[in-house]
Amino acid sequence: MSDWRTPRRVPPSTSSAPPTSAMPRSRRDGSRTLPDMGRTAPRWEGRLVREFGSKRMKQAAAAAVAVCLLAFPAGAQTLRDAVEGAWRLNPEIRSLEARRGQAVAQRGAGESLVPAAPAVTLRHITDMVGRNVGRREYEAEVGVPLWLPGQGTATVRAADALLARTDAEIAARQLAIAGEVRTALWQIALLERRVELARQRLAVARRLEADTKRSSKAGETSEADHQLARGEALAVAAEVRDEELSLEEARQAFRTLTGATVPKATPEPLIGEQPLDRHPALQAARLGVRSAQAQRQLVDLTTRDSPEVGVLARKERDVRGERFDTIVGLSMRIPFSVDAVNALKRAEAATEVVRSEAEQANAERTIETEIRQARLAHQAATERLSIVRDRAAALKGRLSIVERARKGGEISLVEFVRAQEAAFEAELARATAEIQVGAARARLNQSLGVLP
Repeated sequence: MSDWRTPRRVPPSTSSAPPTSAMPRSRRDGSRTLPDMGRTAPRWEGRLVREFGSKRMKQAAAAAVAVCLLAFPAGAQTLRDAVEGAWRLNPEIRSLEARRGQAVAQRGAGESLVPAAPAVTLRHITDMVGRNVGRREYEAEVGVPLWLPGQGTATVRAADALLARTDAEIAARQLAIAGEVRTALWQIALLERRVELARQRLAVARRLEADTKRSSKAGETSEADHQLARGEALAVAAEVRDEELSLEEARQAFRTLTGATVPKATPEPLIGEQPLDRHPALQAARLGVRSAQAQRQLVDLTTRDSPEVGVLARKERDVRGERFDTIVGLSMRIPFSVDAVNALKRAEAATEVVRSEAEQANAERTIETEIRQARLAHQAATERLSIVRDRAAALKGRLSIVERARKGGEISLVEFVRAQEAAFEAELARATAEIQVGAARARLNQSLGVLP
């Protein structure tokens, strides 16, 4: 008997290693024998697996790149691209396109042969609940409505006027969207310039802080000067952060408006005198009057419902056993005109004409005022740019003089900081004036009804 304290010696097992027959065996041609069925896997099978895997990886990588590209907004190369993107995203385009489809359908209805669909009337008469002698009567009638005199032509004219009005309103709305994009673009350009100047000012303030810190440690200046420079640098850093936040918010709003990134703001070419009749907003107002007048003419001609002419066929007999007699005839339905009903329609049409005429007069006054204001603003912006350029150059020269005086110990750091702030404010005013000239030129083109 073996003692339980003595560990039992386990003989080595031969099952831990796979049998020789289960291991893949290499062959001279480079293939190997599979252990399951002993078949041989040629070289091309491994190559096919590798190629298939590589193809799947390429497809997955391409899909990932496509998803990443879709996640970012499309880039707008020019202002015109941004305007087109904003137009595609504008919700009013659907309503205007629907109204255009309505005008096309109305024109097609006016060109049709009949104002409404024909109707079939079926009638059956019997005496089953009465004498019941076999009287029967079967009648079928086809009625076709007819146009009132001049109604079809008036319908086509009203549809054409509505179609022209809708196209003009589409052009006017596109111009209004272009104005929104122009304003947003130049606002972003101004914010970008402000951020750039603020960062330059921050770099100068930090250099001044470092200089005062070094000179303070060396005992050349007081610690108060260093703290003053440090406070100025921190204040400028806060201003930079505020300007960057405003810029990012403006860019996000531009992406929401256009669905694209912000293009570079370049000054638009000056457009000479444009005929006022070609302004899209004024054309839309005038065509609105024409459409209202055409609709009123159609209402004046439609004083009653459409008359109807019909063809009928009847089969009848008086008593049971007789042959059915066939009768063919014509019918004419002529509705009467009711002034109480027509008065309301005429009043509504006349009200629309008066409203559209008032809108046309208001549009003419508004457009003329906007053009005059835009010209004055452009002239004032140009003159202001010349003034602020001279001021910026003068204060920049003064800053150089003050800086040399500070290095020579002639003036205090407070005076230098004041001169520096004045120079940066003048530079900011110059950059703002340059942006305002471009914005004023865009506003002038917008008032003249010129698209980018």
